Amino acid sequence: MRREPKNGSRLRIISVLVFLYLALGVVCFKSYRLQVVNSESLKAIAKKQYLTRTTLRFPRGVIYDRNLEELAVSKKSYSIYAHTRQAHNPRETALRLSHILEMSPREIESRLKSKDPFVWIARSVSEEQGLAIKSLIPKKAKSGEKQAPNPIPGIGVQDDESRFYPGGELGAHVLGFAGIDGQGLEGIEKYYDNYLKGEPVSLLVERDALGHIRMYVDNDVPKPRPASLVLTIDQALQNLAEHKLKETVDKFNARRGALIAMDPNSGAILALALYPGFNPNYWYAYQSRNWRNWAVTEVYEPGSTFKVFVLASALEEKRVSINDELDCENGSYVVNGDTIHDMKPYGRLRIPQVLSYSSNIGMAKVAEKLGASLLYQHLSEFGFGKKTGIDFPGERDGMLRPYQKWYPITLRTIGFGQGVSVTPLQMLVALCAIANGGELLQPYLAEKLIFPDGAERILHRRNMVARVLSKETAFMMRELMTEVVNSGTGKLAQIPGYKVAGKTGTAQKPAPSEEGGGYYKDRWVCSFMGFAPADNPKIAMIVIIDEPKADMATGGMIAAPVFQEVTKYALTSSGEIPEASAVADLKAVLPVESGLEQAVKPLEAGSNTGAEPGVIPEFRGMTLLDALRLSFSLGQKVVIEGSGWVVEQSPLPGSPATEKIRLRLSQER
Repeated sequence: MRREPKNGSRLRIISVLVFLYLALGVVCFKSYRLQVVNSESLKAIAKKQYLTRTTLRFPRGVIYDRNLEELAVSKKSYSIYAHTRQAHNPRETALRLSHILEMSPREIESRLKSKDPFVWIARSVSEEQGLAIKSLIPKKAKSGEKQAPNPIPGIGVQDDESRFYPGGELGAHVLGFAGIDGQGLEGIEKYYDNYLKGEPVSLLVERDALGHIRMYVDNDVPKPRPASLVLTIDQALQNLAEHKLKETVDKFNARRGALIAMDPNSGAILALALYPGFNPNYWYAYQSRNWRNWAVTEVYEPGSTFKVFVLASALEEKRVSINDELDCENGSYVVNGDTIHDMKPYGRLRIPQVLSYSSNIGMAKVAEKLGASLLYQHLSEFGFGKKTGIDFPGERDGMLRPYQKWYPITLRTIGFGQGVSVTPLQMLVALCAIANGGELLQPYLAEKLIFPDGAERILHRRNMVARVLSKETAFMMRELMTEVVNSGTGKLAQIPGYKVAGKTGTAQKPAPSEEGGGYYKDRWVCSFMGFAPADNPKIAMIVIIDEPKADMATGGMIAAPVFQEVTKYALTSSGEIPEASAVADLKAVLPVESGLEQAVKPLEAGSNTGAEPGVIPEFRGMTLLDALRLSFSLGQKVVIEGSGWVVEQSPLPGSPATEKIRLRLSQER
């Protein structure tokens, strides 16, 4: 046998050894680089894998009504997620989860098969569902927790908070709602989102291999920061308003309804109700149009209720007086080829009768006397064509065109509420200026914030935007509007024991241009707005019923009763003491049978007034309207100074009758 030379064998051994030493040297060099040269950068990479930052969000603050009744709260919930690469059997996993989550297995399976490494399976599930799924998650060997018989890998449960509205539909259009990630999406939840959610906090956390948080690395986890919000809404009044709206809309098969109640002395909104409503706990189940608070975000033509602002402006400028008579043209008035109609033919009417009869022709002539420039100026001062500044998202400013762009007929039609568009809120805010003596106030929904440490921050106080009427004009308008309720079209708004001022409206709806323009013959907006007690108003309200289906579709028949019931509750529940002199005999409140705007009938000459013919009667102690009715019945004109009750008169009682009687009124008897 031939042997290999020893030198060859030795060479191979040396080669192998050299290779091994070189390899060992490379390993040592690499190890040195890893442990010494690159140690800091590698430590940073390692930390990134188990130390991460997470955003800590706190539960949203509570929303309360004015009496600290809870309207919106946060409650504990759970969200289910999956690490798709760890979910080894999507079909079986989907089937097991579907029974707990009450979801389609196919929907869950499609999410588990996503190419994304992390997916949400369900958000904001109940505590019962969350705990049931938690019990199926694989437990760590060292945790000591009992392992589920057949755990589901790749599934996780995150503790969460979801928004809950205890009243369901109650106040939904005011509150709005918060989304699944705790973000305010509509209404007050959206407007005050930054306060209610607080500032999110970024914290350093340590995670395990599955990405679960093991511990907070930051020593100090901050205390919750979100504030709670106290609204001006009265929950009980809101509840009644929504109930009465629903009752009326359903009864008359109307399209929808709205009611806003406001404290005329502060600007605080006491109730804001719309029907149909929606449940903010399930906001996603409704179409977006159901969420809209159209009392703030949509406009309409107001019709006859607008007449009070036109008349108030003319009285303020002294372009008309309560003694003036206007020719109402027997129901038909032609202006430059356009014809204005009244529902009934009237001849000559005094100014109080123009309002009580709701004569379109009479109000068109009042607007003529005022003139386009002054009318535009006063309506603008009342806030029309401008946002009120309420703390609510999406408010509209309406439409009041500059008077330079008016057609000749526009001046007249604005006199009776056509050719101008307003929001229901604008109408109520302007009405409150009459109720409170002439001051236009900014309306508001939120009163204050309450912070977790108990500190409070006032958000709104009474804010006078402008004085739009003198006290004398405002008080005179109160009296004129009181007569509308006492003996005119607003009889169904009477409240036993309380003096009520108001105005009805029955406005034709404008047709869009694609339908030929003009006005619908069979679509109406029926409304009533008023305040009580008339001499010292505590509450003002507007009620709108859109497109009721009824033979007698008038504001006095349909909207006034809603005002009556809700206002009566507000006054009695607040402890407002009735006045014996204001008690109305409701048996005498008869249905209005002639359609639109009935009239206040003045005393006829020769009526039994207790006044001796040819002699000046006693006016002292009377209200303005009582004095006017008596003077009209005697065919005498009066000159009014001040407002309230008559305290002085000239000539004195018993004097021979004269052409004019001068009366001085005061708020103090």
